[in-house]
Amino acid sequence: MAPELNALKVEPRLWIDGVWADGSGTVAVTNPATGDLLAEVQRGSAEDLRRAIEGAQRAFAAWSRAPAALRGEVLKRAAALLTARRSTLAALLTREQGKPLAQALGEVDYAASFFQWFGEEARRLCGRIQPHPTPGFEYLVQPFPAGVVGLITPWNFPLAQGAKKVAAALAAGCTAVWKPAEQTPLIALALAPLLVEAGLPAGGLQIVTAPGRLVGEVFTQDARIRVLSLTGSTETGRSLAAAAVRHFPRLSLELGGNAPFIVLPDADLEKAASDLVRLKFLCSGQVCVTANRIFIPASRESEFLEHLQPLWLQARVGNGLHDGVDAGPLIHHQACQQVRALIEDALAQGAAEVCVNRTHATDARLAAGSFCAPTVVRGVRDDMALASTEIFGPVAPILTYASIEEAVWRANGTPFGLAAYVYGTDVARARAVAEALEVGIVGVNEWRPLRAEIPFGGIKESGLGWEGGEEGLHEFVVLKTIALPRASVNIGTKENL
Repeated sequence: MAPELNALKVEPRLWIDGVWADGSGTVAVTNPATGDLLAEVQRGSAEDLRRAIEGAQRAFAAWSRAPAALRGEVLKRAAALLTARRSTLAALLTREQGKPLAQALGEVDYAASFFQWFGEEARRLCGRIQPHPTPGFEYLVQPFPAGVVGLITPWNFPLAQGAKKVAAALAAGCTAVWKPAEQTPLIALALAPLLVEAGLPAGGLQIVTAPGRLVGEVFTQDARIRVLSLTGSTETGRSLAAAAVRHFPRLSLELGGNAPFIVLPDADLEKAASDLVRLKFLCSGQVCVTANRIFIPASRESEFLEHLQPLWLQARVGNGLHDGVDAGPLIHHQACQQVRALIEDALAQGAAEVCVNRTHATDARLAAGSFCAPTVVRGVRDDMALASTEIFGPVAPILTYASIEEAVWRANGTPFGLAAYVYGTDVARARAVAEALEVGIVGVNEWRPLRAEIPFGGIKESGLGWEGGEEGLHEFVVLKTIALPRASVNIGTKENL
């Protein structure tokens, strides 16, 4: 069993009504770098999920009426506890997910920032008085907690993705049932005792590991689920949205991406290449906002590759718990096969490998791990699957363009619209390109623009709704408008006083 579990007071079970509970089966959680078994985690049934929803409904009555300042203090204490235990949490995250320890530490900090942000935002959630067209009346527009929410998160950022949703929901006065990914449930379960220590009442957050299809079925059948928030693939989001018509919960969906990385003709190629390596090696490319299509001016392709190749090859791939590792394994062997199939398909259609980083292959201890050699491929066309599919692996497909207008048009030629990146020294032109891109967030000369303070979400087939910022809080509230007589007092005149 992962040694961090004892230190964090975590049991590999379900968390229902503030206590550890058994499910109706188990799922094996392994270290993707070594194949070692970390824990057999209890798996929930439909009945376990309904029991968790029932407990969250009971807890909602008191939590929704708690003063916003009190809810905020609980969340800020949770942020402080995450920060205090960041080393232990990060080690568990690396062991379970595979990413390098430095990246895991960054994820813990990122998760803590959402608890801090929404802890501060909770007390700023307020209504307004709106004028009434009839004399003697006014409107009171008030936000109210939506109710019990269902949360479904992926395995690539299993702590941070949960923190975004959990913190916002609790700040709004909702209670939640959280289904973490079955590949990475341990770091999610680590939040349970931590939130209790921070002061969250029993039932405020329920955590049930269960198969995704089962959870989707229960959440979309149970009318007590008033908000359904998913981070996952577009295919999963489409299925969930179709099933949700049964009782029309609010949907918040952060789905797939196909982010363009546009290097403008005047770009600093050294910086662009360096940031691209950092972006593609983050979580081994298993990131919905990672650069998926690298657009380079045809006249500068060779020069760009001269900057990129040595940086790509000197990065180290290996066990995330070892020093100096820049990228870890993919989540499982099937993911490696899928990524390699995309590369082979592109090569068969005329693309060419520029460089392949095989630094992990020198360590015999990693033979059982699910490693995918980071690869740069040039000669990629828009119609290749490598350019039209969300790769979810450490691959940099290089596409060339003749004009900026062409690059923008091709970048927008996808059903996805989650993120994009623009590199250029003429900031006015870079901003114009950024504004022309059909995505939810753009980094201009910045490879990691996401923060708790700003809204993040997709357009087109990349999703609905927002996470982070004040907008993220409003995903979990409903508005009620009350028309009522306006109070008036006849205070007379100064002469009558």
